[in-house]
Amino acid sequence: QKLQEALAALPQCEQTKISGIWKDFVSEPAERRLLILEGLVNLCCIPQLSYLNRVVPRQLRVDFMAAAPADISLKILSYLDAKSLCQAAQVSHAWASLANDDILWHRMCAQHIDKVCRKCGWGLPLLDKSSRRIYEATARRALRLATSAGTGYPQGSQSADLNGLTAGGAHSPYTFVLPTSNVAIDASMPVNSMLQPVAYRQTIPVSSLINSTDLNAPLVSSVCAPQSSIQFMDEMQGGPNAAPVPAILPRPPYLPVRRTESGESSDSNSIGDGPDARMHAGNRGRRRPWKEIFAERQIIANNWRKFRYRESQFQAHADGILCVQFNEGYMITGSYDSNVHVWDADTFELVSELTGHTMPVRALEFDDCKLFSGSLDGTVKIWNYRNGTCIRTLRVFDSGGVISLHHQKGTLVVGGENGTIRVYNIAKMTSFTLTGHTDWVNAVRLYGENTLFSCSDDMLVKRWDLEKRQCVKTFTGHTHHVQSLQLSCRALTVAGAASSQSPLVAKRAESENTRPYIITGSLDSTMRVWDIETGECLSTIFGHVEGIWSMAFDAMRIVSGSNDGTMKVWDTITHACLFTVQTSPVAINSVALSDTRIVVGDNDGNVRVYDFRDKVA
Repeated sequence: QKLQEALAALPQCEQTKISGIWKDFVSEPAERRLLILEGLVNLCCIPQLSYLNRVVPRQLRVDFMAAAPADISLKILSYLDAKSLCQAAQVSHAWASLANDDILWHRMCAQHIDKVCRKCGWGLPLLDKSSRRIYEATARRALRLATSAGTGYPQGSQSADLNGLTAGGAHSPYTFVLPTSNVAIDASMPVNSMLQPVAYRQTIPVSSLINSTDLNAPLVSSVCAPQSSIQFMDEMQGGPNAAPVPAILPRPPYLPVRRTESGESSDSNSIGDGPDARMHAGNRGRRRPWKEIFAERQIIANNWRKFRYRESQFQAHADGILCVQFNEGYMITGSYDSNVHVWDADTFELVSELTGHTMPVRALEFDDCKLFSGSLDGTVKIWNYRNGTCIRTLRVFDSGGVISLHHQKGTLVVGGENGTIRVYNIAKMTSFTLTGHTDWVNAVRLYGENTLFSCSDDMLVKRWDLEKRQCVKTFTGHTHHVQSLQLSCRALTVAGAASSQSPLVAKRAESENTRPYIITGSLDSTMRVWDIETGECLSTIFGHVEGIWSMAFDAMRIVSGSNDGTMKVWDTITHACLFTVQTSPVAINSVALSDTRIVVGDNDGNVRVYDFRDKVA
């Protein structure tokens, strides 16, 4: 434009002369053009050469991302890590539109959340596990719709528009809205609509972005969207103006049923017809960008790496705490004082006190509906912990108390003080006994449908076949009482690393073919990692000075509590001790772990909560 303005400012004869020179130059073949340019350069003075030096580099710059088709640009960006993607988004509006694309960040979430990344060796917390089953079903159905008939995109169309697929647009044969949290983002708006539009953006085959191997992989590892609603719409049946199918809402957290003055029950979870109800209904079908979801978890992951947390402490019992378990809504503790206390997991207020046992409560386990508690009085009680009522009492052992228990898919396993294990079918209320240990059975864990693992004060870990009702393998190696046992139902999945990668990533890569394993903690101050199938001790973890009473672990880290009051956090794969905290002057009897918190119960009746969700300076 500036060139045209400068030319128009000249007299008409000069304009004709200069235009003729340009036309003659354009009409010449490439070889003569080079000859003409070489002569012109030789005739130029120093200021003119300086001008060429400034102008020519700008003319040679080509934005390859803008010039290439969008699907190729997205494929290139899919090889970048999260930091590089964020830097790419700062180059220009065109790059930001591509680097902030929802499909790229969904892949990034699937690569990092609830697993160890194959490239960088780090992982992100899963969060919001309560609705995992809902999201898994939604994601599987979405992938089936997107890859029907083997085309890689919805049946009946030749391609899928990227914005329509990722943002629930109204122009694709099938649109879906994944589980989301309550964020006011219009689902019909493209993810990058707030950025400057890019003229070259075009429809992209989903098959170029989704690998066939990804469709066969289990989806639990890529569950990462915070969930408040799920909504499916089928335009082939109702069209864009049809009323959407009612959303499937996750179950709200359980709160105690309150009684009104008239005696009627009032459910605290009911939304009613007020402003909250309208806000809740308005949030249906809305979703957050996957980049925001990734960033939310990245903050928590950074807090874990730097061990930044907010510590809370409260007196839960008058005597020592023997067991603790928690989820998103509740925290439940059992104590020497023979009581079970149910706490609000966020405010730490006492919700209910469950009384009925006559001796210390050694074990407990709860789910969305019920709580199992085991006591040294030889009984297991089944509670409705929301209203504090005892549903049933099982007299498990006539002599000796209950030391441990585990419930899974209608099967309840109880370990006893007398060395025996009782297995119950809850639905049929039938049971049988396993014998083999000679001392207290401190932990029991079900594995699959017919396999059970147990550990005991006799320093042995045993594997049982529940169908044959006999011990099939004994794990030996500990030199003192084995107090805790935790089971991994999947192998450590880390892809192979190149020789140029860091030692941490290389160490993780060695565990790629590791089979399912168990970790045990003992009063000999060590933890041992065992191969489930062969019984081989894969690793011995040293670090505690005194015996280990309790431990817990997930895909990222191991947490152990010791008799000397110290809590240690370990890397699950490398088994390196990451942090040590002197939490209590007395023994730590129980620890519990989630993606965002560590809960510790000590021998003085105190509960300490280390919360990594909050930003700590």
